[in-house]
Parts: sequence; C-alpha cells; structure tokens
Amino acid sequence: MPRLFLILFSSITLLLSTPVSAEVDQKAEVNRLYTEYKTQLRAKNIEEALKLAENMYALTPDAYGKKSKSHATAAFNLAQMYDLMKRSMVSSQYYQEHLDILDDLKVARDEKYLFKLGLLSDAYTNAGKYIEAVKPRRRALKIVRELKASDAVLAEFELAMGSAYYLSYGNFKKAIRHINKAADLFSKTLGEHHFKTGGAYFWQAKYYLGLRKHSKAAKKFETVLDIYLNELPAGDERILQTHAFLVNVYEKMGEKEKSNKHCIAVAVERPTDFDREIDPLYKVSPTYPRSALLSGKEGHIIAEFTVDELGQVKDIKTLEGKNVKAFEKNAHKALSQMRYAPSIKDGKRIKTEGVLHRVTFEMLK
Repeated sequence: MPRLFLILFSSITLLLSTPVSAEVDQKAEVNRLYTEYKTQLRAKNIEEALKLAENMYALTPDAYGKKSKSHATAAFNLAQMYDLMKRSMVSSQYYQEHLDILDDLKVARDEKYLFKLGLLSDAYTNAGKYIEAVKPRRRALKIVRELKASDAVLAEFELAMGSAYYLSYGNFKKAIRHINKAADLFSKTLGEHHFKTGGAYFWQAKYYLGLRKHSKAAKKFETVLDIYLNELPAGDERILQTHAFLVNVYEKMGEKEKSNKHCIAVAVERPTDFDREIDPLYKVSPTYPRSALLSGKEGHIIAEFTVDELGQVKDIKTLEGKNVKAFEKNAHKALSQMRYAPSIKDGKRIKTEGVLHRVTFEMLK
C-alpha cells in the first residue's frame, strides 16, 4: 500500500459535537485543519501537511481530551508524517503516544492494533534503536498467540520477532529460534517454494553469515534466490538484495567467479541506471592506521574511481579529504576490494568512470 494512501486511510475523521462556545470553536478548527491536511497530502505538499498535523496535535487535547481517540489519531497522523520524512526517532515517539492512548482506552487488540505495533518497531529499527524495536514485536507476538491466529499469520509474527532479535546485538540464539519457527510454519502452510518461505530462509542465511559459516550461508542464499526468481517479478528488491548478499559471501570465500556472476545479475535485474554515488554490493571497512589511532587523529578520503565491466574497482584517485596522508593508503586498499553492479548500455556491460565514495575514519567516542 503506498505510504501516502496509508496516511489518508489511517486518519480518523474528527467529529464535531455540540457543546458550547470555545470548545465548539476548537473542534471546528480541528475539522478545518483536517480537511486542509488531506488536501495538502493529496497534493504531496508534505511540509504544509506536517504543519497542519502539528496544529491538530496541539489543539486536540483541549478540544477532545488528551486521552481521547481524536488526540490518539492526531498523534498517529503526526507519526506518519515524520515517518514519511524519514525522521524515524521522532515518529517512534508519536507512534508510542498513539498506542499508549489506545491502551488507556482499552481498544480491541485487533489487526489494526497489531499493524501499529509493527509501525512502532519499524520506526525504532530505522532510527537504529534495535533493542527498543524488540519490545513491540514481542508484544505483538504474544497477542497473536493469545488470539490463536492461523499458522500462516503466526509465521509472519515469528519472523518479525526473529529479525528484530537478530538486529539487536547479542540475541542471535533467540533470533534463530523464531526464524526457524517461521520457516517451519510457512513451509507447512504455504509450501517450501513460496516467496514467504523464502523470506524466512533469507534470515536463516543471514544468521549463518553472522556466524561466519559462509558455505552454509551461500547454499541457503542460493535456495532463496531460486525461490524469488520463480515467485517474484524481475527487478524486485528482494531479488537484488539476495544477489548482493551472495556477492558478499562469495567475496569472503574468495570465489571471484561466483561473485562476478551475481554482480552482473544485479546489473541486469536493476530497474534504475547506475548512479555515481550508488552503494557497493560488497563493502570493506578500512583498517585504522596504527599511527593515527595512537595519536587520536581522525579524517576522511573522498575518492573517485572506475567500475569495470565485472563490477570491480579500478584507477582509484583521491579528490579531497582531511589528513589525507595518514589515511589515503588504507582507504584505497579498502576501496579496491569493494564490488559494484556494472553498468549496462545497449545490452552490453560497460565500465563506469567517475564513481564517488567517501571513506571516513573516526574514533569511537
């Protein structure tokens, strides 16, 4: 569902009641703002829509009460706006307020409520607050179990729980328990070759990669890729992501030919043209120079290079940077090991010159 439509769909109309004077005026103003808010959203005037959402949020406590459904909706709309603007930490605060009000009002723990718990978890994840993201996922899974949902539905929440644990450092054992449960449930209800089963296998492969069991990870990612290629349309993000992980794992295994194969596959599948600042499929972290580490020196290198027909980095040169002499050698070494999807023109792979990448060296605070 498109994000813009989601915002409009999720917004609950704020109804006027008929008390006297100031309260009536406040409610009328909230309704006027809401009408204009929807208009600005449809026109994709995001900044204006945000201002209107903020104004509604400020007015609803006095007009309807701080623990009212109307204020809960105002908080939700504001969360969605900040989500749309990729200000995830702020959006998580308003999603949390929205859910807190619903809890006070003892609303039904239904599909909509579970969906909103997912939004809160996603906001925390996008903000890099991985431990916080676990809490709403755990709560949602508990509710789904209490509702005795079907195995297919339970599998979705088991996988969401497993992926949240995976991202919260130190919870690998908990993660794989839920991921394996999801894989079993999906396989039983939808079949081994369904794309949702493939999604659970994908997280199993990531688990093996995290443990540096590269051979097992490669085998599982190849299984996922076969499922996705049969089940999903060409260019689907999940196919591209799986190719990228296979580039990663084969590079770690030193199997260049297999890595080349998947670099090229991304180039063929990729729906957009090569961007000079595109992220690499395989990224190498540079070694911090010992002399700079001992002296507390920080810096960065902005480099320009060519990506050849196999997605390899060639002809690296430094354009600018801070403390270039201290960091240039290590930055170039890391860049030389990175892999990209090559460009394709008129059906043929070509080299791409002038690709840019910034390598930053910072001390842990």
